[in-house]
Amino acid sequence: MRRYRVIGLVAPLLVLLALAVSSARSAEEEATMADGGPVVGGVHDAPEGRENDLHVLDLARFAVSEHNKKANALLDFEKLVKVKQQVVAGTMYYFTIEAKDGEVTKLYEAKVWEKPWMDFKELQDFKPAEDGASA
Repeated sequence: MRRYRVIGLVAPLLVLLALAVSSARSAEEEATMADGGPVVGGVHDAPEGRENDLHVLDLARFAVSEHNKKANALLDFEKLVKVKQQVVAGTMYYFTIEAKDGEVTKLYEAKVWEKPWMDFKELQDFKPAEDGASA
């Protein structure tokens, strides 16, 4: 009988401890978010220089190529201007791409989803960049 009384007293204490740890963790997460730290699963700027990463450049070229196939267009990739990324089931890349449409250079926004362990990449969105906006 005494064992059940001890368990009956310990169980509520463990619940209180779990709640205290959980609320402390929530306070830390709120402080990190208030400091402008990364939000898990949120879209964030890629590390500086990522625009020159060969893999990321290949994905940006892939975006232009896939857009050309789908829209029967003839855009020529010029350069990758900006990269943002989001951790999802894989990585979602948000690109601002400079491409030539004939003789005119324009900015486009593209979204590419990649799961490298499955050898999967898919163009999710491709559109002209709005004036004054970037990915």
